Formats: sequence, C-alpha cells, structure tokens
Amino acid sequence: MWFVLLSSLFIPLMYLDTIQKGMPVKRWLILSALLGPLAWFLFNVHYRRAWLRYVGVNTCTWRA
Repeated sequence: MWFVLLSSLFIPLMYLDTIQKGMPVKRWLILSALLGPLAWFLFNVHYRRAWLRYVGVNTCTWRA
C-alpha cells in the first residue's frame, strides 16, 4: 500500500526532473511508476553517464 502511494506521488516529480534535464519522458515515467524512488537514483546515474559521454572525462565544466 505504501509503495503504491509513494510511487504515485513520485511520478510528477520525476516528470519535472526529466523535462528539466531533457531526458526521454515516457521511459522514466514508466520506470518511476514501477520502481518508485529507486528510479530517481537510476535516472541520476544515467544522466551523469550521458553527460560524461558528451563532454568527456577530462574536461572542466562550470555549472550555474
């Protein structure tokens, strides 16, 4: 019961995060519905690895 409630509350938060970071929305919303908060950690790992592939490992980046 708690997991279903937590997953349903987590879907809008995941939607906003995927829109903000420019990732595929449908895939991550389905994962957040199935996995709940665990999907957020997977999303951040995926985003970080995609960012490193894009800019390279030995670069210096400044984030605002």
